[in-house]
Amino acid sequence: FKAQTFKETGTYYGMGDGLPYTGISSVQWPHQFRMEIVGIFTIVLNGDKGWMQANGETREMTADELKVQQDEHFVGWITQLTPLKDKQFKLSTVGESKINDRAAVGVRVSVEKRKDVNLYFDKESGLLVKCEYRSFSQEQGKEVNQETFYSEYKEIDGAKIVTKFLIKRDGEKFVESDVHDIQAVGKLDDSVFGKP
Repeated sequence: FKAQTFKETGTYYGMGDGLPYTGISSVQWPHQFRMEIVGIFTIVLNGDKGWMQANGETREMTADELKVQQDEHFVGWITQLTPLKDKQFKLSTVGESKINDRAAVGVRVSVEKRKDVNLYFDKESGLLVKCEYRSFSQEQGKEVNQETFYSEYKEIDGAKIVTKFLIKRDGEKFVESDVHDIQAVGKLDDSVFGKP
């Protein structure tokens, strides 16, 4: 899918205790993303521009914030897997491991000017079950090891789409989410990714 919209309900653990949240997101690969955490904030990434809105105020992202969002979105694009057909990506094996007590095989994705990303696939189903890379935590002000675990795939318009994920940072829970109301579209209007 080149573009999609979805909603999610989940729990955010980045500040300690788990805080429930509801999110509404739109994504258009590879450079556009909008996420609204209802009643809290909105983030918009549109290529080389980005904005954050909270408490009724909108501001441009700082250069550091923009880079973090671009890096996160780039990893999200890689997990769609179809970009890996491009020759800019170099693939190598990481080896086998156990994820949720099931055998998985790892593939390292390397590309110029980006950090390596390890993708793990269930040996039996072939589905992506984990993504791992070095991410920058704005909450902690440092680089962390980020792992995203994917489960509960559902078929939508002929593609298997993940509907549940768990993100860990340095082994600690960061976000748990259930994704629903997924709509695949050919193209979203550019206004979706305008300044909020």
